[in-house]
Amino acid sequence: MISPQLIAPHIEKLQPYQAPILAKLDTYNPLIQQLFKQLADYSLPNNLILLPMLESSYNPNAVSAANAAGLWQLIPATATRFGLIVNAQKDERFDIDASSTAALKYLNFLYQKFDGDINLTLAAYNAGEGRVQRAINRSGSRDFNRLSLPAETRQYVLRYHALLTLVDMARFTVQNRTTLFLFGQHHHKPTALIDLTPLPALISL
Repeated sequence: MISPQLIAPHIEKLQPYQAPILAKLDTYNPLIQQLFKQLADYSLPNNLILLPMLESSYNPNAVSAANAAGLWQLIPATATRFGLIVNAQKDERFDIDASSTAALKYLNFLYQKFDGDINLTLAAYNAGEGRVQRAINRSGSRDFNRLSLPAETRQYVLRYHALLTLVDMARFTVQNRTTLFLFGQHHHKPTALIDLTPLPALISL
């Protein structure tokens, strides 16, 4: 379990962007509903629907400096490992359906490998399962808080929980939103509902 005190600063940073985040979730509601069904097919937590928000702000054409691309920001090696074509003629990372299938296969692999621990799953998605496994081996613990991981990876996991908390808190005040209602069905609860009135949203996480 991650301490709420670690998540709180990230919520504060996102807070000014709460309205744009909720608007974006509404805009992409058809895609989100489709992804909800796919997550269920892989028995993954519904809350992972927020991962593309964290990765690309739901932009299927996004490309990072590290050559991660698409909705799920897959690097070429991971994309090809899970069945995508990535070459000069065709790059399926930009195909929403194909990339989502590959990303969910990868997330399912990680979720199973790390025994359903969402924090380790997210850390591995960001840093690679090998790096996370080596950190576990060094520490002798599977507790995310005790692992020696890159600062970027630790911040990534905390930002995910901050975003999740933001959306979960909004769910209680905007019950008429279809997208937010669906978040009420998730089976991975946020680490904590922090006592904060304003909330963060997403710009370039």
